[in-house]
Amino acid sequence: MLKKKLHIALSTLLCCFTAAGSYAQATVTIPAVNITSQSDYTASAVPSGSSAALSVLGSITVKSSTANFPATTSGTSAPLALGVVHPKVNSIGGLNLLGAATEVQLSTLAQGIYTSVLGLGSGALTIDYRIAIAGTAWLAGTYATPLTFVNATPVSQNLSIVVPALLTLNTPVTTPTTMTVNALSAFRTGGGVSATNTFDYFSTVPTDVFLNSTSSTFSFSTTQLFNSTPVVPSGKLTALLSGAYAGPAISLSTAAQAISVSGSVPVVATNKNGQSNTLSISAADLKANFVQAGTYTLPIVYTIAKNVAAYPATLASITTSSSVQVTVAKMSELTIPASTVNFSFTTPAAYSQGLTVAMPNPITVSSTVPYGVTVKTSGNFISGANSIPAGVMIVEGTPSQTGISPVTLSTTATNLFNGSNPVIDRTINLQFRVPNTQTVNLLNKPAGTYNATVTFTIVAP
Repeated sequence: MLKKKLHIALSTLLCCFTAAGSYAQATVTIPAVNITSQSDYTASAVPSGSSAALSVLGSITVKSSTANFPATTSGTSAPLALGVVHPKVNSIGGLNLLGAATEVQLSTLAQGIYTSVLGLGSGALTIDYRIAIAGTAWLAGTYATPLTFVNATPVSQNLSIVVPALLTLNTPVTTPTTMTVNALSAFRTGGGVSATNTFDYFSTVPTDVFLNSTSSTFSFSTTQLFNSTPVVPSGKLTALLSGAYAGPAISLSTAAQAISVSGSVPVVATNKNGQSNTLSISAADLKANFVQAGTYTLPIVYTIAKNVAAYPATLASITTSSSVQVTVAKMSELTIPASTVNFSFTTPAAYSQGLTVAMPNPITVSSTVPYGVTVKTSGNFISGANSIPAGVMIVEGTPSQTGISPVTLSTTATNLFNGSNPVIDRTINLQFRVPNTQTVNLLNKPAGTYNATVTFTIVAP
């Protein structure tokens, strides 16, 4: 009989050890909407074992066994601070105690989450866990720590916090992205044109930002006169991200290229990353490729993707698109350096051979549509009451200048050339010539200086 009693006592003792060594597991999964709205989340009535019978002023306390919540998922390195968790007893034995319970900020110090005023019997224990969202960079993964309770069974209970893998667009890039070229200075040194794209997204994962065009060339449309359709490669558009996580500048192509740093854009405290990207075309590329008036259009796509090394293994990327429109206005300009061209008929050779005098400086023309240049005179060459016919003078290109038709001066505007392709700062070297066949019109004229005003006009329909 004694042997039988000893056997029963040992069995009871073993059962007690087994119960004391058991663990409960509580898991709190934070909804994505609470992260994006930066609003606290409360996991209500989480089963947490059972409460011991509490005497008058008896308390249930809780503390963390570790200094933080270590990450338990591969690819999630940073731990989670204990202070984001605020436990509070919800009920004991089905009795709601929220009005009498105390919420605390979890720490490694034991803190009371419920104190019985009149005493309370044992029963199933549920706890509310409020997760403070603001001020924390929520990184996707699972974080866990053992909690130690007093007057609750099991004494040790694991608490896991699950942060969902989140990558969602908040503010898309605007479209179209417009660049307007309405001054010829944009084509010259120090010019160029640019526009900035901004967008933001919510993320609980480190990200990489990519950019590509969906066409290898700009499309072109115009209501202006043109000689040929421009074919402009997408690479004439460059991109440079702003901020601490900007990668090197890229030239656009149909292949997605990273515009963020190779180390990825980290998760930030609001879980909302804002990006600003500047798209540019240099003055030299404008001059070489965009001189024809019209609209050049290139569709572009930004892709935001989870960094490949981060948790989880896979997560769908997001995109935001725009259409870059470069609008070149119809513009033209002709510059004639202030100068006087002088002819001196003071020798027999001048009369027998004629004279040619080059303009001291070339004229300069710019036009964003096909153009021409005309020349005319105000009238005959005049000296007091005397005159020499304007037609003695021919305007033409210098020997090295091609594409210019000789024009005999008259009061009617006459083309030196016409229908030339759009151009910026084309220099044209001209000369004036009185051929020997016209010097007869100078004979028997009183000595003196005969003047006329010559007008050059750029014609860009």
